[in-house]
Amino acid sequence: MMNHDETTTGQHGGPMAAADVRPDLAQASDEELRQLIKAASDQLARRDAERKREAMAKIRMLAKEHGLNVAIDRPARKRGRPPKKE
Repeated sequence: MMNHDETTTGQHGGPMAAADVRPDLAQASDEELRQLIKAASDQLARRDAERKREAMAKIRMLAKEHGLNVAIDRPARKRGRPPKKE
């Protein structure tokens, strides 16, 4: 899971030891694990949204520098079940 030196990058870009990020999961209660999973999921969603905002800003800036206007649409989400394979 972790790289060979057991470090990861913190929110501000600095390295943190895995022990600082991940408590002893075997000792955590089910509720503590659920809270940890939710917090991690929320953090990943925030990071993903920020990366998308930054990418869109770069695209708009580059287009503007070349005298272009761009529209960025998010892809439509498919609803329902996928078709059955026969």
